[in-house]
Amino acid sequence: MVNKRPVREVVVLGAGLYRYGIYPETPFTTMGMQAVNNALKDAGVPWADIEVGYCSNANLGNAAGHILGWHIGANGMTMTNIENASASGNAGFREAYLAIASGAHDVALAVGVDKLRAYRQTKPDETQKETVKAPANTSMMRGFAERAHRHMKEYGTTVEQMAMVSVKNHLNGSLNPYAHYQKAVTMEEVFNARMVADPLTVLHCCPWDEGAAAVILCAKEVATKYTSKPSPRVLASVCTGNASVDPLVEMTQITATKAYEMAGVGPKDLNLVEVHDAATIEEILYYEALGLCPMGEGGKLIESGATAINGRIPVNTSGGLISMGHPIGPTGVGQIAELLWQMRGEAGKRQITKSPRIGLAHMVGAGGVCFIHILGL
Repeated sequence: MVNKRPVREVVVLGAGLYRYGIYPETPFTTMGMQAVNNALKDAGVPWADIEVGYCSNANLGNAAGHILGWHIGANGMTMTNIENASASGNAGFREAYLAIASGAHDVALAVGVDKLRAYRQTKPDETQKETVKAPANTSMMRGFAERAHRHMKEYGTTVEQMAMVSVKNHLNGSLNPYAHYQKAVTMEEVFNARMVADPLTVLHCCPWDEGAAAVILCAKEVATKYTSKPSPRVLASVCTGNASVDPLVEMTQITATKAYEMAGVGPKDLNLVEVHDAATIEEILYYEALGLCPMGEGGKLIESGATAINGRIPVNTSGGLISMGHPIGPTGVGQIAELLWQMRGEAGKRQITKSPRIGLAHMVGAGGVCFIHILGL
């Protein structure tokens, strides 16, 4: 399938977040409104100018985007709700991009917001809900553990190398005011943490949490109407799904090939990457699938320091899902925010010093879908 060139060039104008975490007393509308208002301010765009919006969530049920829009204020815009498992936020961003690239709209909003799922206790005399807050030995985590063992056996990857991913991402998260976990961890702490699925301890796994993220996109020709800040172009927006291949590695390889072709760049041109790291082994697998290193050498890449903030190719400067968090609906939108702020030199203590000009965001979703977006200045 050919990825056709868009009718118009699209840029990202601004972003806003509500810190990822656990907020049992905070309604999703409060989180979403703050993220959207911060994004509007960052972009210099009035709410009245937003023509179309896409609200990504996985746990909020029907019409969450419409409810959020009404709380911000009626402005005649069209809101569409998006659910695509872990890739929900990336799917919403792609729809916002396509709405502008097609020529249908000039200014669009992509917002993700989510709350943790709550399950009612089974005893008939108890009415409280129990909220699941921490990674458990689920089929998904057991699957990651199996992949870890296969990679170790086939390529000699070590548990120590996987633990290095956790240490790196928690360090990055400690520098990010929007991250769920803002504390660096040591290798010893990673090894001694609660076991989830051997060899993955809880510090190898992303948390389940809540939060919100929003970005404003517009046609390149109208960007100067709103801001003089650098506004990266969307060089590629590609998704692949429903394919009879491995839903992680091979699907990522296929999607990356299409994205690189559409953007006119290759892995060696990237200055910044955000990937789906629900478990540490995933990040290592995606180093290889994205072409950041040869197959089987992902463990060596993390060990070399190349993916650290000031390494050759920084990965998950936000802290990734492991430390930034994975509230699902906002996750992919938050990745775009990180690329934007890094490219503008606005990432604070975690800022890459090498002035990144090309960044890639990657997520996969349960059921077999992969999204890759490439931004460039």
